[in-house]
This record gives sequence, C-alpha cells and structure tokens, in this order.
Amino acid sequence: MFDFLYDTQLFITFFAVVVRIAAILNTAPVFGSSTVKPHIRMLLAVIIGMICIHSVPKIPIVNPNLFTFVMIVGKEVLLGASMGLMSHFLFAGVQFAGQIVGTQMGFSVVNVFDPQSNTSVSIISSFLNIAMILIFISLGGHLMVIQAIIVSFKTIPVGIFPIHPEGLQYMVKMFSMIFVTAIKITAPVFVTLLVLQVVMGIIGRMVPQINLMIVGFPIQIAVGLSVLAASMNYFYIVFEKLLHRYFEEVANLIRYL
Repeated sequence: MFDFLYDTQLFITFFAVVVRIAAILNTAPVFGSSTVKPHIRMLLAVIIGMICIHSVPKIPIVNPNLFTFVMIVGKEVLLGASMGLMSHFLFAGVQFAGQIVGTQMGFSVVNVFDPQSNTSVSIISSFLNIAMILIFISLGGHLMVIQAIIVSFKTIPVGIFPIHPEGLQYMVKMFSMIFVTAIKITAPVFVTLLVLQVVMGIIGRMVPQINLMIVGFPIQIAVGLSVLAASMNYFYIVFEKLLHRYFEEVANLIRYL
C-alpha cells in the first residue's frame, strides 16, 4: 500500500492526486464548511488518494525539478477549486434567494453567522441553507462529490495541462446560474409577497386611515413564513433537480477542460 514512498514518479503522482482532492473538498458544499476541521479534510483527502492512486497513471517525469513540481501542484489546485466551486454555486444561489425573501419579509437587519460561507446572512438564508444541507446529504450529494473526484482522474489525468479557454468561459457562464437558481427557489414566496405589497398599497390609497407601517410588517412576516413553510415540498423537488443538473454541469466542465 505504501510502495509509492519508494518511487519518485509514483510519489509525485500521489501528491498531485491528494492536492486535487484537497482542493475539491475545501471548496465543495458540506466538506468545505468551517465546522469540518481542516485536518479532517486533509485526512479524508489522503484516504481517498490512497484508494485512487493505483488507478491513476504515473506522471512521466524523468528529471523532476522545482518548476515542474510547482506547475503540477498549481494546475491541480486550480482544477480542484474549479470543480468544488461549481457545486458550491447552487448553495450560493439559495442563500441569495434567502436574502431576497428576508428583505421582502422585513428581516434584512436580522443576521446570523453561517458556518457554510463564513459570513453573516439573513435568518431566512440560514434556514434555507440548513434545509439545503440536509437535503444535499439525504440525496447523496456527498457521495456525488466523491464520485466526481474519481471521474475527474479518468477524464483529466494528473500532470498534464489541458486547460482550454472554453472551460473558463463555461465557468463564467455558470455564475449566471446563481440568479436563475435564486428565482426558481424563491418563486412562490417572492410572488406572494409581491402581490401582498401591491394589495396593501391599494388598501393604503383607498383607506388612508390605516397605518401600513404598523399593520404591514406583521402581515408580511406571517404570510411570508406561512408560504415558506407550505413551499418546502416544492423546495425539495426543485433542489433535487438542480442538484443533479449541477453535477452534470461539473461533468461538462471536466470535459471542456
């Protein structure tokens, strides 16, 4: 099992494999959370690397030098981070959706710390993020991440530099999917609160005696939370479809690169 310690080419290959896996785990959902200790991620990367090393072709380096080693490590870090960020875009889209809903409901100043993104987000974003992590694990998303790691070694061997401009353009295109994801996730709550605000505006014009600043906020919060709770089944269905689509996009990114 530890024969790679006595072979220079195999050791460099193993190190490159571990670097790619560690880069993916540090940026992938759930694995990259601050609640998961860095040494746990590194230990997991080493274990997965020891499992994959015998199926990965050795890097054909005759005379290894520092420049070549740095180039190989840099390429694996960039590739691994790209794959991890692709799957993280979905979580970013849902958190952005929670920010929109929280602002509409009047929770724009109610922020909590999110360990997934290491930032302060609205309480609705935190709720959707927790629900999203539970759905992600229940759907086997963590296993999909490991599967994507194994497939990446079959598609893009370690030690080569097949970075194409199409792959970078494809990643930029995927950034726009964050906003599409946010609209899909928040559609029921967003439309309901928009209609409610229009109705309250009409009532305010027809009955000026009503103080909408006092009456409106409790109504918005009650309606928003009710619709959010009622749409959780829709949230699960949409998130499941988006999750499978995003991993298909990760596979497409690997083919482009």
